[in-house]
Amino acid sequence: MRERGGILHAKPFLLAACALALAACGFLASGCSQPEDAKTHLLVKVPRTGHDVVFDESMTQIDQVIERLARDFEASYDKADVEIEIEVFEQNQYDSAIEDTFDTPGSPDVLYGDYFNMSTYIHTGRVVPLDDVVHGGVRDGVYEYLWDMSTVGGKVYMMPYLARQNVLAYNKAMFQAAGLEDHIAEGRITSWSIEEWTHVLDALAASLPDGSFPMMMYAGSSQGDTHIMTLLRSAGSDFFDEDGRFALSTPEGVEALRWLQDGVGRGWFPPHSENLEIEDCSSLFRGGQLAIYMVNNASIGRYGDTVGLVNFPGPDEDGCATTFVSGFEVFDNGDPAKVQIAKDFLSHVYASEELMSYAAGTMPASIAVAEKYRGDIDQFDLFLQNQGNVVDFTGSNPDTRAVREVFYLCIHDLLMGETTPEETARRIDELCNKAIDEGVAASKLHE
Repeated sequence: MRERGGILHAKPFLLAACALALAACGFLASGCSQPEDAKTHLLVKVPRTGHDVVFDESMTQIDQVIERLARDFEASYDKADVEIEIEVFEQNQYDSAIEDTFDTPGSPDVLYGDYFNMSTYIHTGRVVPLDDVVHGGVRDGVYEYLWDMSTVGGKVYMMPYLARQNVLAYNKAMFQAAGLEDHIAEGRITSWSIEEWTHVLDALAASLPDGSFPMMMYAGSSQGDTHIMTLLRSAGSDFFDEDGRFALSTPEGVEALRWLQDGVGRGWFPPHSENLEIEDCSSLFRGGQLAIYMVNNASIGRYGDTVGLVNFPGPDEDGCATTFVSGFEVFDNGDPAKVQIAKDFLSHVYASEELMSYAAGTMPASIAVAEKYRGDIDQFDLFLQNQGNVVDFTGSNPDTRAVREVFYLCIHDLLMGETTPEETARRIDELCNKAIDEGVAASKLHE
């Protein structure tokens, strides 16, 4: 009787609770609607990056492109009610925006960024393989060399969207004033031997007015250090050994380091370049106070006909260039449904030529987009022809960011004259390879 009485006494409370629930959702008045929190929320993070689109002048930042992709997906996706939030972070804040947010509500579901920054996160075990997204049509529609750069341990973990090829630009007027007309090449990316480079830099140092300088140099932080790494191939070094480890303790590596250190005393670089940032050199170049600076196919248009192009000095007569690839990763934050929706988002983007076309302004990953807009993309064919001179600047590194945090300090001390080229080579090899080995030991891939 007590049990039955309990049931009878419970009924008024149950009825009251039901009435309250129905009233809360508005059922009594107009029918119950789906609560707002039933939406699936995806967080997409993207670093602040300038980006132009050849057919849409309103696009000036890459996050505007991601916004366009996200809204198109939201409007067409019928498997769930999806709301995509775009969060922009600064270029020097990758770790605080990504890894430091793991296991918090701010952890990204999707990251768009530069491969050399974001490849590190693959080895946390949080980034999911995307081979089920890269089906036949998607794979065939993207340049094969980009898939090679997107693959770790035989699985695709990154989806390439665009690439930027990096070479060096020289100010034609400053070259002419220094009597270097013979080194100005029109309509092509030229190359110079190390002897020619030395002659050019000495001539500029002797002729430029006070406050102007021959060439970029910086070691105030890890920003831009990949370009300094590329310069260390100047005497013929391959930079990495066959296992992808740093290998600068060779005659060629030491000679390249000595070339940089000698440049300080010969006036090749802005004063106290060990404390400069890459952006400092960019400002000098834009202001006509620096003769040689790094550019890529996305930034060359801002200089018009005032600059010529030359490859970095390298192991052979053609010199070398680098390619920075940008694209997407998907993170597993413990919700399989959200992981699948994030994958569906990428499938939606890569199945649409219209959405892929917003890469047109750099080197698009999509072959079809590249062919359609090659005549509109500034110097597209010139950089495409130079693709054979591109070198790898990451090796087999599982923790690029950790390596960069020690590399620039070694260059800082070299430019200060606090270490010899031989000591610097040994230090780079020791510290950078230690970071690589620690990255390998800690690496955990998502299955």
